[in-house]
Amino acid sequence: MAGRAGSSKKPKESAPTSRTGTDEVTKKALLDATAELLSERSNLEFSQAEVGARSGMSAALVQYHFGSKHGLLAALLEYSSTHYVTQINGLADMTMSATDKLRLHVRGIVTTYTKTPYLDRLLHHLIEASPEEEARRISDFYVGRVIEFYRRLIDQGVAEGVFRRIDPVHLYFILVGTGDHLVARRRLLEPIVGSAGFDSNFARSFGDELFNIVFCGVRAEAATSGDATA
Repeated sequence: MAGRAGSSKKPKESAPTSRTGTDEVTKKALLDATAELLSERSNLEFSQAEVGARSGMSAALVQYHFGSKHGLLAALLEYSSTHYVTQINGLADMTMSATDKLRLHVRGIVTTYTKTPYLDRLLHHLIEASPEEEARRISDFYVGRVIEFYRRLIDQGVAEGVFRRIDPVHLYFILVGTGDHLVARRRLLEPIVGSAGFDSNFARSFGDELFNIVFCGVRAEAATSGDATA
């Protein structure tokens, strides 16, 4: 027994508890709860108590992890749009025709606005409520990247002979503006078509229809207003 007690073998160390991992799980739960609340509303009004109740956690954790409501909203913007921005960057570099890239992107926009109807409201709020330098950073990251993607997409389409030269900012207003309008008008239409009218089938069919309309407008053979009156 004495020899065993004096053994030089070190006991196995138990795996350390990851405080960081626990914090990330908590933050995700709070962000998911906030996203659910905002998806149900046409504004950004909510309380920390509501977030706590929806997540099943203490409302004090909002303050602990995010510092303020503004901090929570800033984190939610990053949380909700990271996948969208990553997809845009990946799509731009894919070996694929400009037409197919446009088709996938249009479908992605409709899906994004259907799943996260609060996204544009959140973006506008944070740009207006943030200091000038932070507002510029937000605008450059979330708006500038989309416009740069459109610039590259149009350049590729022109080089392939399938698109005419158009202003990427115009394309931004057409596509992103349509997504924003889809969210804004949804509540007006739900009493008529029902909430089921905006399910995944609608998102798919509307995305295809929007692509057809936009493609007809940007294709190389499309007439401009000047051509039409010539």
